[in-house]
Amino acid sequence: MDFRRARPEDARGIEAIELSVFPDPWGYRDIVDLISTEGAMCFSAVDNGKVVAYVLGRIIPPEGEIYRVAVLTEYRRRGIAYRLLDYAMKTSRGAGLECTFLEVRSKNTAAISLYTAYGFSEVARRRDYYRDPKDDAIVMLRGFSAYID
Repeated sequence: MDFRRARPEDARGIEAIELSVFPDPWGYRDIVDLISTEGAMCFSAVDNGKVVAYVLGRIIPPEGEIYRVAVLTEYRRRGIAYRLLDYAMKTSRGAGLECTFLEVRSKNTAAISLYTAYGFSEVARRRDYYRDPKDDAIVMLRGFSAYID
């Protein structure tokens, strides 16, 4: 398993995972555009040439925001998401990353467990943020305790 910065040629693999995992998948062009954007925080886990997991986000120093984290179903429960998230966060420190935000569906207990294990804490809740299906968004933060009163 290799962890690396996502490349434009990873976009089809990322799109395939998007389509299999999310009710509101990102399209190929959106993925390529983000990967190609300055300040992108996009990383792939690749197994034998196949994208099996990814982290998509953006850094505007000192803050980062994670938009998406996903793992192919048959690769789950192997610690790949944790290791890829760790790789992404450590690699992004060189780009001025000091704190990272994300939003997660309140019913996505697997993702919440991952983020909590990695040191994220709930800082806010957005009621009825998601529509299909309807759900609250939990806003989580890692680092930069100055943001928390």
